[in-house]
This record gives sequence, structure tokens and C-alpha cells, in this order.
Amino acid sequence: MSTQGFGGEQTNPDQSVRAEVDAVEISEDVIWKSRAVEAEEKLAACEARLGELADELESANAAVVSTQRRGDIERELTAARAVDLETACLLTEATVSEMDDPDVAVAVRELKSRKPFLFSCGTHGSGGTGGTAMSSQVGSSGNVLGKMASTARSSGDRNELLRYLRARRGG
Repeated sequence: MSTQGFGGEQTNPDQSVRAEVDAVEISEDVIWKSRAVEAEEKLAACEARLGELADELESANAAVVSTQRRGDIERELTAARAVDLETACLLTEATVSEMDDPDVAVAVRELKSRKPFLFSCGTHGSGGTGGTAMSSQVGSSGNVLGKMASTARSSGDRNELLRYLRARRGG
């Protein structure tokens, strides 16, 4: 089977296809080289993304550790009856961060010994003595006043607070 080419020449179709392929022939080495370059580019992109994810994981782990330490500090300070929790937390965090082997309980005890004014004492009143201008009246009804103060504090009810203040005043 033959066909006419340009200018009236007769050509074999198999020869013309083969000639076109030969003109655009790409060696296997070039194909594999381009695939290798493409794979290396993908690998570099994946390694960059892996580095970003590793950084994100590291910062997330640091945030978790910080949050857990903050919770431990707040728990210890609450148990130690801290008056100003925020200030005591900041000071305790500073102490814990300077420790070789961080121990929150030791840091809170150290803070309590260095700055006892940040913690309430066992009894209510100034200086832990319970002394007020009406100390004779408070002494006789100290338990009742303590319960009333506790109830007023925990409930947040203004009427409870007023009852406590009136009882404390003696009226």
C-alpha cells in the first residue's frame, strides 16, 4: 500500500511515521533524568514540609508541658491558700524554670517561706491573731462568724455578705 506524498511522490506510510519518530526521538537517559529531577524536587518539598511539621509539633509539646505545669502550680498554690493567685503563679513559674529538676511543690514551699504575705494564714484576721477592734465579741462567736464568712464567700449572695458584716459589727 502506497500513498502519494508532497509533490506527487509515492511513499510508504510506515516509512513516514518512522521518519517523524526518528526526528523527535528522545533517549531513555533523558526520560529517566527528568523523572529523577522531578522526584528530587518532590523529595525536597516533602522534607521542607516535614521540617515545618516537626517545628509545629515541638511548639505544641512545649505548650502542653507549659499548660500542665501551670495547672500543677495553680493546684499547689490553691492548696497552700494563696491570696493573690496570679502573682504567686508568676513567682512560682520563675522559680520552677530556674530549677535543674523542676518540682512545683518545693517551689511553692520556698515561695511561701520567702513571701508569706501572698498566702492566707489558718485564722482570719490581721496577723493571724484574730485581733480586731471588737475582739471580745469575735472571740465568743468566732465559729459562727467563720461559718457566716465562709457561706458569704462561697455563695456570692449579697444578703449573706450583709448578714455576716452585721454580725461581725455586733448589730
